[in-house]
Parts: sequence; C-alpha cells; structure tokens
Amino acid sequence: MEAAKLRTEDVTFSDRISHLPDDLLFRMLSLVPISDAMHTNLLSKRWKSVWKMMPTLEYDQSCCANIGSLGFEEFCKRSVQLHEAPVLRTLTLKLNQQRSLKLPGSFPDTVFQKLVVLKLHTIIPHFPDSPPSTVCFQSLKSLHLTHVSFLGEKGFCRLISACPVLDDLFLDSVTSRIQVWLRSSFTISVPSLQRLEIKQNTSHDPIYPSYHSEFKIDTPSLKYIRIIHSIGSFIFYEDMPNLVEARLGVAPYQTDKFLRFLTSVQFLSICIYAKEVLLLAKKISQRLLHLELHIYGKSSLNLLLYLLKQSPKLQFLKLHETHKIFTMPTYPSRLIRSEEYNDPSPSVCNPSSIPEFVSFHLKAFQWLLYRGREEEKQIVLYILQNALCLKTAAISLSSVGLQRGEELLMIKELEYMPKVSTSCKLVVQHRE
Repeated sequence: MEAAKLRTEDVTFSDRISHLPDDLLFRMLSLVPISDAMHTNLLSKRWKSVWKMMPTLEYDQSCCANIGSLGFEEFCKRSVQLHEAPVLRTLTLKLNQQRSLKLPGSFPDTVFQKLVVLKLHTIIPHFPDSPPSTVCFQSLKSLHLTHVSFLGEKGFCRLISACPVLDDLFLDSVTSRIQVWLRSSFTISVPSLQRLEIKQNTSHDPIYPSYHSEFKIDTPSLKYIRIIHSIGSFIFYEDMPNLVEARLGVAPYQTDKFLRFLTSVQFLSICIYAKEVLLLAKKISQRLLHLELHIYGKSSLNLLLYLLKQSPKLQFLKLHETHKIFTMPTYPSRLIRSEEYNDPSPSVCNPSSIPEFVSFHLKAFQWLLYRGREEEKQIVLYILQNALCLKTAAISLSSVGLQRGEELLMIKELEYMPKVSTSCKLVVQHRE
C-alpha cells in the first residue's frame, strides 16, 4: 500500500519543471541552442508555445546542427516568423564565416519594429539601393556590430538612420568592402545616442585586416564613450556637454581632438603626450573622480601636480609611462618617438600649494611600469607623504633591463617610503 502511494506521488510530482513561471523557463531555454529550444514544444501542452514567447533569441551557426535540411539563414527566417512575443528584446546572429545577409529581407518587418537589441557577428549586411520606408528599427535601443563588413559606406549609414531612438552603439572591427587606399569611412549621426564604443581587432588575422578607418561623429547627447582604436581617425561635429565617462585608447596624436569634450567628465582614461598634459589641465573637469593617465614620454612631479590642482575631487589616480615608437597610418614612413616630447620647464608647472585632493580625497593610487627614476620616486613619495585618506598604493615594476638585485633594491626603497595614512596598504608587483 505504501509503495503504491509513493509511485502515485512520483507520477504526480515528476514534471515539476513545467510548473515553473515563464521567466524561469525562458532563462533555461536561453542556455541551449535555439534549435533545441524549439523542439521542447513536443514535450507537452505547457511547452508548446514557451519558446515562441522568449524575449531573447540567439542564432549561432556553430550550435545549430539540428535543423534538418534547412540552411541556416532559412532556419532563422522561419523560426522568427513563428515567434509570438509582443517584444523581442534581443536578436543575436552569429555566423561561422563572414557571409552576406540581406537586411532587410531575411526577416519580417514586424521583427525589426519590436526589436530592442540587435547583435550581428561575422556578417556582411546587404541593403537595397532604396530601402522601403516601412523598414525601421523603431524600438531599437542597442546595436552591436562585431566583425561586420558592409558592402559600402552607404550601407552603414542606412542601418544607423533606420534606428531613430538608438541609445547604445558598439562597433568592433567594422569595415567597408569598398576601400579607397585601405580606408573606411563611417558617419555616426545619432542625436539620441548616449553610449558609444569603438574597438579595432589588433590581431593579424587576414580575415579581419586592420584597415585605417575614419569616424565622423555627431552625438550631442552622449554620456559614455570608449574608443580602443590605435589606427583610426576621428572627426567631431558637435560638442558633448553631457559626457560623464571617457575611455580613450587612441594614438596620442589623435588625443587633442577629444580634449574639448572633457569639461564634464567624472571618469577619464586617456593616452597623451607629456607635453599635452598642460593642455589637458585646462580642459579637465572639476568634477573628475577617476583618472587614468597613459603618458607617452617622461612625467615629472611638477607637471603632475599642475594637472591635479585642476581635479580637486579626485579619488583614484593611475599612472602609466610608455616610450613606445609607433607609425602614423597616413604617413607610413614617419615614425613618432615619444621621447621627442619632453616636459615643460618646472617654472611653468610648479604649484603654489599642495592640491587639496591629495590630502582629503585620494583613496587609491596605481603606477604601471615603474622604473625607479628619480622623477618617479618624487611622485610616489609625494603621494604617500600627503594623501591622508589613501587606502591602497599599488606599484607594478617594469622588468625591462632590470636585474634581480636592482629589483629587490627598488622594492625596499618603496617599502621604506614614509606614509601619512596609517591605513594605507602598499602593494609592489613585478610585471613581466
């Protein structure tokens, strides 16, 4: 009798998963390939339409082997047509190799109208010469393009112009197949845009060659910008008075184009020549809280303090000196040496008093590629002796031409430097 009761309970409670709320089922199905998620409609009545209401669809060609005789593109098109959710929050397309995809044409117009996030990977989007006016990503807030190659510059412009309420634009290794002297040009004119990220693949993969790209940017509402692109050039048509965070990993000879936008930032990471630090000090925001300086050339205590006097609320400071030699892409024969750019004379930079931020606001300090030069020692010593609220000081040593004995001596010198903050933790690391 007891055994029969147990078997009845097993049958009654065996399908507990089907009783879970839709949000949990959607999350579970998002962890498997979309072709497998579709096959769950055979499990029971409860599952028949679950996948059709998923707010996120990801089509990855490498994970969609279970699609029968249909080609990948046709499978995507048919399954999207069956989708019934009132809002398709995210649509992601990933191809094994870069290949052409008709956009629009591959999916119903209704998909574009309700889409909120669109991610394209390894795709060549093809647009007709005169796209119909009904094709509009009227709800699209976020657009991510990774290793996307357009058939022409107009294709990119058509895609951007079809996104009237775009908030977030992410570009990684985007190129144009119609090249003039290996140069691509992209116009980003989006009045509503608030986040812009531009990256360039730095590998030597022949599939994604590092063409020189020119970006023409008109984004007056921008709040966040991140550019990691050492061979690109940038033209700005409007100021960005709302900019709060800027991460600029561009060649230092491009940096001056960005300086006029830094009057309101609170977070700044920038590559800059030592001689341009004075110009940066005139543009930098009084509200700056976080500063990462990648300096090409030699910095000095006087120069640094001149900059920091303009940042009275600074809480985090990171320094990184480099003496890299690089090539300007527009003039391949011309080499720029960072050593050509020396600091101004101390009489220009010498501060009249200790910057207030050092005493009362600075909480964290980092130095990458510390070499132990006299100027570097002065900067570290000054910070440790005057930062009353400093919590951490992390120094990463440069290993270039450094013998083991010299490294140990350098570490001892840093450890014995006096610290005004009794709670400050000093961490010295060897950098390979």
